[in-house]
Amino acid sequence: MCSKSPVPGPLETFVRLRRGVIARTVSIALTTRLDGAHPAAASRVFDAFTRGVDAWLTRPEKVLLTGATVHPHADHGLSVETWEAKFPKMPPNAFAMLVRMAGASVPGARRLEIREHADVRTLVVRDLGLDPEATILDVPWQLAFVRATLPAVRIVFAERISADTVARVAQVLQAWADVLALGGFPGAGGRGASSGAVSAVDAAAERELVLRFTQIACGYDAWEALFEALLPVDEEASIELVEIGGGDACTT
Repeated sequence: MCSKSPVPGPLETFVRLRRGVIARTVSIALTTRLDGAHPAAASRVFDAFTRGVDAWLTRPEKVLLTGATVHPHADHGLSVETWEAKFPKMPPNAFAMLVRMAGASVPGARRLEIREHADVRTLVVRDLGLDPEATILDVPWQLAFVRATLPAVRIVFAERISADTVARVAQVLQAWADVLALGGFPGAGGRGASSGAVSAVDAAAERELVLRFTQIACGYDAWEALFEALLPVDEEASIELVEIGGGDACTT
């Protein structure tokens, strides 16, 4: 029987994973109430989570979805959506982001089960607790947090960027912004869900790309994830500066 890890709100989370930064095949089952549920919400969260994983893992391997099913249980007023997927090398706590997103952005979510396909004796990770320590990666570019009327992320490159680079960075930024908007990066101490609404991606300048928001609220782990996603970009097109604008909303 799986152990239960408490998470904010009504969502219960059951976890069985192996330790270590390893590749793993995982079954993920999300149970939601049939009344008032949004049919596309669970799929949207799972898709944003896997695109986020793909965006900030530096390895060429990507998440491979091998199966997806939906089973309604009308007699109990519940529906269970299950995904089978192969994940590239990643630590167990990477799945905590999915837990937060499901709890924040899937109406009627009741239970999330994350179970790895492996010898049951090796499935010893049963808790995806948040790390209370806020850290910033040692990155090769300058980093600035500035106050601004509207929040934005500005990336300045050392040289003029190609259309391919613009497309790649825009894809990384959009994947990160989707996870942010669906509650994947909580505020300080794990309090509250993250949120964000992208208003534009501006690549008008030759060496700059700007992601603009109408509003944003998140913790420092959001910037950690963004920087991890930008590290492989920097290897191909050197980044001089990443500027985070938006004042206190960036670290709630």
